[in-house]
Amino acid sequence: MLGAIATVLTAVIAAWTTLRARRKRGGEVALVDVSVGEGEAVLAEPGADVQLLGEVVPDRPVLDIAVRNDGDRKGFVRRVHVELKGLLYIPALDPPAVLRLPGAPVNSRIRAQERRLGPSGSYAVDFPLAEGSYSRTVNQEVDAGDVDRFVLSLVPREAEQGKDFYQVRLTLDGGRAGRARKRVTSDPITVLAYGPPSWESPEVIEERLSSIADRVREEAPEGSAEVTVLFNAIVHPNATGMEDYVAFYEDKLKVLAAALQECLKHAADETRIRRWLDELERDLIRVEQLRLYAAELRASGRHP
Repeated sequence: MLGAIATVLTAVIAAWTTLRARRKRGGEVALVDVSVGEGEAVLAEPGADVQLLGEVVPDRPVLDIAVRNDGDRKGFVRRVHVELKGLLYIPALDPPAVLRLPGAPVNSRIRAQERRLGPSGSYAVDFPLAEGSYSRTVNQEVDAGDVDRFVLSLVPREAEQGKDFYQVRLTLDGGRAGRARKRVTSDPITVLAYGPPSWESPEVIEERLSSIADRVREEAPEGSAEVTVLFNAIVHPNATGMEDYVAFYEDKLKVLAAALQECLKHAADETRIRRWLDELERDLIRVEQLRLYAAELRASGRHP
């Protein structure tokens, strides 16, 4: 009797295991890779289908997204979410102004007031340059066991060319028959918002140091704490104005280089970023020469 019961249980378990193995898992979309590319480069790819890439914005970055369906039915990507955070603005270094503040000698800084597989689809997400989460409905279908690629143009409003960076985290809602079934999320990705990075050349900085020296001499040939140097909303004593200007420039180049190093981690094409980094490194090496030039201006008497 017990032997018969055991035989029946064994048969039931075997049948259940077979049915479970045969059950289809449905579409299971996985995120294979996300890289940051340029809209113009995507449009210029050999064999690019212009009709499929109608939403690509040529002069803005794109998230180049590769997905894979690990299920045994069709899988779908129904919606993308872009979480924006880590905003970084690297301003231009303003040309310095030399000012006389009668009756107000300045001996320290004062802050002034101011205000690869061809893509099968393309989408654009337009958002304000502010931290938050922004979504876009998409319609990407991936056959079972297949891979797919689509691109998402990032179009932050108010972004200034070469000056704004931000960090995004991409989330995909996958599913079938219009139902969200699974979410996959990328690592944080640093993006240069718009255009190549912008910074001043050492030659420009040298000219501006000369301008500071000449203007200070015009305003106070014998020197005066009432004569100040103003740039980027901060008033500096003329005694340190040139040195402060060079230090600000050096800090800007270092911050810019660090931001581009982060961009490099997810770049679809590293060539341009590495070229910018090489140019920044050359300019950083020349900062010491700018300091020596400022010292020479003082030693020569050109700057009182």
